[in-house]
Amino acid sequence: MKTSRNINPKTVMAPLAAFTMAWVLFAYTKHSIQAAKLNAKITREQNQQQQYHQQEREYRNGRHSDK
Repeated sequence: MKTSRNINPKTVMAPLAAFTMAWVLFAYTKHSIQAAKLNAKITREQNQQQQYHQQEREYRNGRHSDK
């Protein structure tokens, strides 16, 4: 039984296209996850700062109203 394969543009292009699409999907997914993590971290830090400033304002307002 002869199992010779001809290597030509038709036999190479489909696997190359599939590999390229898989690599692009992987890169996009990895980048999207990293961007989402960074965005969540920044949002979390901003919320913590807002809470700190809100507590500070409430403390100052409460302190000044007692006088």
